[in-house]
Amino acid sequence: MTVNLPKTKIDVGCDFKIGDISGVAAIGSNNTQTIYKNCTFEYPDGSTKQGKLWLYAEGVRPNTDPDKIFGRQEELEKIDFLLKGKSALAITGFRGTGKSTLASMYIDQLEQRGEYAGIYWRKVDETINISDIVGSFFTVIGKPIKELGRYSDGDLLDLFLRELNTAPYFLVLDNFEILLDPQTNKPMKPGFSELIERVNNDAGRSRIVFTSWECPASNRGIRPKCYTISGLDESSALRLLKESGLTEPEDELKKAIKLSGGHPLALILLVQLIDEDETLSNILDDNILWMGDKGEVAVNILDKVYEERLNEKEQKLLQYVSLYRSPVPIHAIVTVAKYPEWDQGTCMELALQLKRKSLLKKTGENYWEESLISIYAYNKLDDIVKHHKSACDYFISFPLPEEPTNKEDIQPLLEAYYHACRAKDYNNAFNIMMDYKLHEDLDKWGNYRTLIDLYLDLLPEDHFNDTSLLYNPQSHSVVLGNLGNAYTNLGQVEKAIEYHEQALVISKEIGDRQGEGTNLGNLGVAYSDLGQVEKAIEYYEKTLVISKEIGDRRGEGNHLGNLGNAYSHLGQVKKAIEYHEQALVIAKQIGDRRGEGTDLGNLGNAYRNMGQVEKAMVISKEIGDRQGEGSDLGNLGSSYSDLGQVKKAIDYYEQALVIGKEIKDPKLINFCEENLKSIKS
Repeated sequence: MTVNLPKTKIDVGCDFKIGDISGVAAIGSNNTQTIYKNCTFEYPDGSTKQGKLWLYAEGVRPNTDPDKIFGRQEELEKIDFLLKGKSALAITGFRGTGKSTLASMYIDQLEQRGEYAGIYWRKVDETINISDIVGSFFTVIGKPIKELGRYSDGDLLDLFLRELNTAPYFLVLDNFEILLDPQTNKPMKPGFSELIERVNNDAGRSRIVFTSWECPASNRGIRPKCYTISGLDESSALRLLKESGLTEPEDELKKAIKLSGGHPLALILLVQLIDEDETLSNILDDNILWMGDKGEVAVNILDKVYEERLNEKEQKLLQYVSLYRSPVPIHAIVTVAKYPEWDQGTCMELALQLKRKSLLKKTGENYWEESLISIYAYNKLDDIVKHHKSACDYFISFPLPEEPTNKEDIQPLLEAYYHACRAKDYNNAFNIMMDYKLHEDLDKWGNYRTLIDLYLDLLPEDHFNDTSLLYNPQSHSVVLGNLGNAYTNLGQVEKAIEYHEQALVISKEIGDRQGEGTNLGNLGVAYSDLGQVEKAIEYYEKTLVISKEIGDRRGEGNHLGNLGNAYSHLGQVKKAIEYHEQALVIAKQIGDRRGEGTDLGNLGNAYRNMGQVEKAMVISKEIGDRQGEGSDLGNLGSSYSDLGQVKKAIDYYEQALVIGKEIKDPKLINFCEENLKSIKS
């Protein structure tokens, strides 16, 4: 059932206070947050404020241990110079050149300066959406956005840019290439093209840095300032090789640096090749090893290390870690290995050996790989399907909160779903979605973009004409219909109608009357959103007949409520109330508290439209709608003011003002204060 929601401002909780990150929930082992010393921040209007600099990192932020970092001072100074005149900067370069590390080093400098109210680091993965970034950022600054999914990408970016122009922030979106089309370097997900353009034009005193293989571009070809880094300078590269234990003649070391282009990962791996049987001189004579550009040379060296310096178990462990999208504990590796001899102790010993060889990273208790190594190792995997199924089993075994409240709470299920799809076990992925009610939770929390990504994974390349990936045509119809609902919720209604119509065709073909009714109802909602209310009513009436025929009481109540909303849109409020009252009776009979609340809300709107504000206010109180209650009290104040009953008007305005301050609604506060000022003067 649809609910008539008024268009409102984005609802943000709390008042922002510099240094206050009380709203942050550092969910998962890969998130960190730190508060630093007191600082003085300069704001866009020239004023200064005292506060505490905070740093938040979601995903792995590279370690910047000075004993393991060589050079890059010139690059840091260049970044400093470029950011003085630009709001946005893209740090680009071959895989393994240290883009993320360089950005992390720059943050180390910022922590000491105290120029920014907050530093936000986010490692990007393929699941991320604009709402994830904006929602996470506002939660970190203590202003969590309520009902995040209700708002378009454009609205969220408006809010995001206003905040960036209000206080000075520094943001890093690391690993951004994962969102880009490799042919055009333009984002493949909605909202990110606009993000690139808007932060590039004006982010106030805030700055945003992208790290990416190539410079990202908006759909119109607009790019942030690009700074491409290459390998280490000769002196820094020499120091790296010498401190890694190489004692070969300096001319040989310099030749290796030149041939590798100073690529830091290539040099680190090169050290692993040299032993008593393989001298650097011999390696330098291997022309095939040094063929290609600097990134290809790094892969060539990695391949030689993998084939000649790793035993089979070490190779396998690298492959298993590459399956995962984020750092994982040793137990995840053991689960995928499925060998009796691969117990936790064995895996930990192997992981330690690989870490010493600079092929594996460890953050806390979790292991991960540099992207160049991860991609290489994944391509070496045998029986990818079997291993993804094992990874799916690993995440399914995770305990979940009894009552999850956000996407992070169900992240293990999302990972299980991902691995089921990569194993081409689409039926299992569908069952994970339905059995654990992922679709219901994500819809309830407004994660429509995530839902779209999940549903698209279950569809063939040609969504309407290719053979379904799912065995059961009813399941295929459900995916199409639910995908349509997600598009409707994002305002892409014409697109939604295409999916609903195809879902309806399948439901009719297989004789699925309940599915047919659901799809008819979804089409009604879509046409209502397009303003074609009479057409919507036709669909609602058809689906109401089916619900009664098959005894679907919940569906019957939903469709009655939709008919009520439709007639309310047409101005036939009395008829709307009749339908809403029928829907309310059914909701009470079947114990549907959520539906009951929705029906009461719709009744409140209907009475409000009839001018029966007191009845509407009673309902607002009953369902705990403080905003609606405040608006009704304010309207009552206006009504009594018009009647000349000043005392009553003042009483209602003051009650409304209390609620306005309680829920921090500036429009309601201003409305009441202005009217009280006017009526008392």
